[in-house]
Amino acid sequence: MLVFHHRWKRVDGKLIDTRIIRVGRPGAPHMHECVVEFTNAAGRAVRLKVIQTNVVQLPAMRGTVPLLVKPDDSKAVFDKRDPRINTNALAKTRKKAEKERFERELRD
Repeated sequence: MLVFHHRWKRVDGKLIDTRIIRVGRPGAPHMHECVVEFTNAAGRAVRLKVIQTNVVQLPAMRGTVPLLVKPDDSKAVFDKRDPRINTNALAKTRKKAEKERFERELRD
């Protein structure tokens, strides 16, 4: 079994900027190139380019994004398993909140 990003560290970064680099077909997502910033172990701010895939829902600019960063701080990717940006996890959370709200309104 292949393990990608093995030994990469998990850090929270900040979304600095984003741009569309590929337009998807109608109904398909676009691909974005993003600039993220995080603080490394030495306390220095590091900015890197990260590609957004369709399983990630980005926050607003300057929002917090979970990252996986190479030990030498030379490359980063979005932590797609983090429920704060994972589209499937966000959809489940939203669906649960809607159901609870609906049931609460029904009782009131």
